[in-house]
Amino acid sequence: MGIRERYEHGVFCWVDLATSDPDAAKPFYNQLFGWEFQDIPVENAPPYAMAFKGERRVAALFLMPEEMKDQNVSPHWQSYINVEDLDAALQRWQSEGGTVLVPACTILDSGRKAVVRDPTGAVVHLWQAQEHIGAGVVNEVNTYCWPELQTRDVKRAARFYQSVFNWEIEAEETPPYYIGAKVKGHYNCGMFDLEQANLPGEISSYWAVYFNVENLDTALDCLKNLGGTVLMEPMTIEQGRFATVADPQGAVFTLIEPTEVDD
Repeated sequence: MGIRERYEHGVFCWVDLATSDPDAAKPFYNQLFGWEFQDIPVENAPPYAMAFKGERRVAALFLMPEEMKDQNVSPHWQSYINVEDLDAALQRWQSEGGTVLVPACTILDSGRKAVVRDPTGAVVHLWQAQEHIGAGVVNEVNTYCWPELQTRDVKRAARFYQSVFNWEIEAEETPPYYIGAKVKGHYNCGMFDLEQANLPGEISSYWAVYFNVENLDTALDCLKNLGGTVLMEPMTIEQGRFATVADPQGAVFTLIEPTEVDD
């Protein structure tokens, strides 16, 4: 089972969607994944919509703030890494060459967060939990199951994250030289070199978000019927079949029908 009550330091713990249209995104993800939403009031801002599978939180979505729109930022999924001490983690992050984009702030009694960028350009959130640990269930059908850094300097990224979080790095010795990262022996994320894939140069480094589905073909049919787009047709790897897609507002994510799930 993928039930979670806590997360280790350095482990991905949460994802949320910054969208241009929450009222349209909610029914889309409800029909695609069966998620139910509960709006959490936010002072002087639109509500933060928690997504639930049963009684457990699995993700969230919110209206993109005006400053994002002014910077022409597209709707996107955001990833969060759990840290024991946010201030110490930020010091470590900067000492290893990373950048702090949004300083540490407190989110009511939920926790503290900061937005940071790694030396290869990928943006991620650091989260020090209080009442909100992150996702209450992962790796099950219709839940978040895998973060993957898609970058143009995977070796530099691997060195950086290993230094910051002490991730256990495992690198393939043959193309595409995929890198896996573990925390205390359990897989935490992967890293993929965009240069090896010969993808267009305008694609910048980012943390991709994977969601587990029971049947990929059925999920893709549903997604298309709901107005989503298939950006990359299904591919088969040892871990399962996956496809990269976008919701109707343009937020990109990946669906995977896994052959094996590692809790």
